[in-house]
Amino acid sequence: MKTLDDAPEVDMLFSLGEDSAAELERLRARSGILRTPIGGLVVRRDLVVRLLADRRLRSSVLDLLRLQGVTEGITYDLMRHSILVAEGDAHMRLRKLVNRAFTPRAIDPHRPLMREVLADLLDPLAGRSSCELVGEIADHYPIRVMCHLLGVPEDDHDDFAAWNKAITWVLSLELGAHLEEAEWGSAGLDDYVGRLVEERRRHPQDDMITTLVQAEEAGDRLSDWELRALVGGLLFAGFDTTRNQLGLAMALFATHPDQWALLAERPELAPRAVEEAMRIRGAVGGVPRVVVEPIEADGYHLPAGTMLMLSTGAANHDTAAFDHHETFDITRQGEPQLGFGGGAHYCLGANLARAELQEALVVLARRMPGLALDGEPRWRTPLGIFGPEELPVRWEETGSSSVA
Repeated sequence: MKTLDDAPEVDMLFSLGEDSAAELERLRARSGILRTPIGGLVVRRDLVVRLLADRRLRSSVLDLLRLQGVTEGITYDLMRHSILVAEGDAHMRLRKLVNRAFTPRAIDPHRPLMREVLADLLDPLAGRSSCELVGEIADHYPIRVMCHLLGVPEDDHDDFAAWNKAITWVLSLELGAHLEEAEWGSAGLDDYVGRLVEERRRHPQDDMITTLVQAEEAGDRLSDWELRALVGGLLFAGFDTTRNQLGLAMALFATHPDQWALLAERPELAPRAVEEAMRIRGAVGGVPRVVVEPIEADGYHLPAGTMLMLSTGAANHDTAAFDHHETFDITRQGEPQLGFGGGAHYCLGANLARAELQEALVVLARRMPGLALDGEPRWRTPLGIFGPEELPVRWEETGSSSVA
């Protein structure tokens, strides 16, 4: 039986760069698991799918924080109580309490709001034919939607955006270098959410905070820590992953004018367009896990304590599952993309993210015909949630400011 020491060795950034596709295919033919400085990188789709659902693995988010020297403080405490790290019965309990707030039936009525938010963001672009899309749209769209859903007053949206930007380092391998910034964001967010939760207990409203405060299953309710961690996590994940995925999708479309024109002509393709954009370039490239019981995978013996990164990015480009896997095709059907993970920890906010991205792409395709890059994008570090920091784009001005 092989051990991880026998696996081909790669660095932590492997499979994230566009130039590594051919090398990835060569290595994947040799081994479904590669060796990194901190553990294994699983790159074969069938293995990723199987291990996402394997209960002998658990989230390694806290392990990655500890690996970077983060063992205390508000950031660590919020993550410790997060649904991201809960396992087994504790995780199922949290999911049962909050799942109803994130079903398609609960999310779909908010689609008109999403379009309204986009219209408000696009109004200042009337008469223009270029913009920096991240700073003018993507940075604001998901946080405004999430704040509206939660019931956060509009005057506080900018504070939430600032706190969330500071917290974005939490799910990266650069948290140690940005801990002071993350602690500031976590403290600001936690203090505000705590006061908001108490306000909704006294004065319920028709918003998601009230829904979560009142969530009950067989007499069980979320604790204060669980509520604050859950709402903080929703704001963080709902902001950072969606803003980056929207930026990635728009960067793709800006270099694939035929697909952009097709989406404008056939807006019913938006759901497939979102899935294909996430398959080609996902904001989340992998799911961190740690082995809790010894397992065998792809001929390797993996003892308890082994750190694994289940590379959903590599799985989404596996030639065994996708013909012409490098081709961006919004009419593609077949195997689902894995950007939302899988198994018990399948992304709680997947339906919300899908709705936000679908609505955004339909509106933007109509508003920005002839989309193209207007300069070189500036990318954020790939050691975490990935996307453009700046995305200059241009389009053909139609003379109409309507996005309805």
